[in-house]
Amino acid sequence: MNTSRSIQIIFKNEQDFHQCGRFPKIQDLNISDIYWQVTNTSNGTFYLFNAYYDDREDFEKLNDIRILALVNRINPIVKTFCQMWFEDSNQPEIIEVYEYRMIWRPEYWDNNNEGATPYLISCKIPHHRINQIPKFVSLTEDRCEFANNAMEVKNKRPTNGYKKHFIVSVKQLDFVKDISMQLIEWLEILKILGVDKVEIFVVYAHKNVIRTLKFYNDEGFVNLKFIKFPRELPNNPYKNYHQYRHNQLICYHDTFYENINLYEFYIPMDIDEIILPIREEDKTWQDLLKRTIEKSRNDTIDYECYTAINQYFLLKNVHENETIKGIPKTMRFLSNIYRAANKTSKGSHLKTFMRTDRVMLVHNHLPIKCLKNESKFCKYFYIDDQDGFLAHYRDDCNDLECKESKLNPVKDTTLWKYKEEILRNFNKTIERLRNYKEI
Repeated sequence: MNTSRSIQIIFKNEQDFHQCGRFPKIQDLNISDIYWQVTNTSNGTFYLFNAYYDDREDFEKLNDIRILALVNRINPIVKTFCQMWFEDSNQPEIIEVYEYRMIWRPEYWDNNNEGATPYLISCKIPHHRINQIPKFVSLTEDRCEFANNAMEVKNKRPTNGYKKHFIVSVKQLDFVKDISMQLIEWLEILKILGVDKVEIFVVYAHKNVIRTLKFYNDEGFVNLKFIKFPRELPNNPYKNYHQYRHNQLICYHDTFYENINLYEFYIPMDIDEIILPIREEDKTWQDLLKRTIEKSRNDTIDYECYTAINQYFLLKNVHENETIKGIPKTMRFLSNIYRAANKTSKGSHLKTFMRTDRVMLVHNHLPIKCLKNESKFCKYFYIDDQDGFLAHYRDDCNDLECKESKLNPVKDTTLWKYKEEILRNFNKTIERLRNYKEI
């Protein structure tokens, strides 16, 4: 969090503080575990992560400040205010929060009653400040309260005015094992498929994994972020599985909102998943999506996302001890060419290309709220299973659908159309890593 370093940008002298609201001094900030600012209200504690400027047109045609937070209440009812701090004024613009939008579907996944739930907290930019962007925003319960938080408003824009195509988001890594070889292979495959950027959050990882990620970060392909959750909300699935899943959504939404103006499509993925184009002439995700979008036009519906159906490549199967000449077993993806004969059911274990101009709330598999769409669900189009699918390379599985997928595996070498390029790039990266010195 760079608030403490940049907080002196607006105010330098005590006499600059206005009577109604006051821009907090560094010592006023209530910071938890470096990455979070905490404010206690009469109806719950708000763990504030980041704030973002959102000028995508909605029904009211007013721009928003979005605050990403965890709140230890289900459907908080306390009235709160955004104190918006613009560079040309020593006085805050004070706007009431108009919405707490839960980033969760409790009707499907139950509520987290013993922790904190992720929310997107929204305020409208005032009419007389339309198209202006505040430098900081504070969240307070009383209009004129002296805030104990100040979040720099993020507003990244492309340098040439054009969006790139794809950003992949990876939820927080927390691995003791050295998975650096898997990461290298996976990242090199994503490069070949035309991914522009991969953003990865890390809670804890083996030193070789950190070194590998720093290498790709320095190269510019990966944006590496470290994260720690508030001490009252441990990131441990064995202590509170609901909280663990809720924490993931903070990572996904931070990547999404920080990059809505930089990339056309946002794709949340795990490091054992690859969306694969099937047709020989389709080499990249751009090729696959061009074909898919053309097919979707037959429906005369403006789709908000495009979804790939899941198929398991289970590493534990009757062929697991077979070897393939020229491909070491350490290469998790190229060396595993047997998948489940059946696909998982539609709506299960999907991965999705989400339009950054239309989606409001994201989730691991599908967006859960879209702009300009008052219906309960976003409009999504399934990628034709003759054109592409999600290859999910799991070690093993326990759920019933996954177990059924293990029966009668079939050979599938779709990934091999990139085999020589993957092997070449993988080996080059290994060689470069031997000489890599962290910046």
